[in-house]
Amino acid sequence: MTADFKSADAFITTPDGRVLLQLREDAEGIPWPGWWAAPGGRRDGQETPYENARRELLEETGLDVEGLLPFDVVHCEDDDPRRRFFHAVVDVDPEELVLGEGQELRLVTFAEAREMHVTPHCKEYLRQLEGHLRVGRPRVWAAVDRLHARLKESVPETGNQFLTLQVLKIQEEAGEAAQALLGVLGANPRKGVSHTLEQLQGELCDVIATAMIALRETTPDAASVLSEHVRDWGRW
Repeated sequence: MTADFKSADAFITTPDGRVLLQLREDAEGIPWPGWWAAPGGRRDGQETPYENARRELLEETGLDVEGLLPFDVVHCEDDDPRRRFFHAVVDVDPEELVLGEGQELRLVTFAEAREMHVTPHCKEYLRQLEGHLRVGRPRVWAAVDRLHARLKESVPETGNQFLTLQVLKIQEEAGEAAQALLGVLGANPRKGVSHTLEQLQGELCDVIATAMIALRETTPDAASVLSEHVRDWGRW
């Protein structure tokens, strides 16, 4: 669902551990004038959160980052839960940054950011992002770990039965996704249009989650295995 959000911020970090911050305009009528924060801003029209974050980042910094991923923050007290957050690791050349809004763009370490005049909520989000990067695994993998442990408890320890069942379940979930696609297209002559696009998205997410849990059964470092495999795609 995208109707319940109003703005998006983009946290950009570099491979050497710096974060990109923007010094906001020191003018009346804008929130937190003269403070440092992450690039971002209000939704335009019917943008998705991803489209919102990518557009704001491009307009304010000149960076067009296709690989923005949701950063699931824990909101601060009195903060607006309708904000969305994204993150990407980008090899930023400071000379290529284009200041499209605000007074300055600066790449700083997390330690330096803690000493800067950063908005209170952004400082808290930076703290969460630093911990997220230190662990080196997106929060989704923490959820996969929990699901893996919970599901495995219900399966007797008989060789690789859990892995076998989980891989077979991928096929089951893929079949449900195929049925949902037929329903979206209205290709079933008996049922017509029987599914929404959101229902299809949910079924596809079930396929992905099921495969992630199966991968987790093969190694405790499933996140790195997937990351390395995806990196190899760029060589094709």
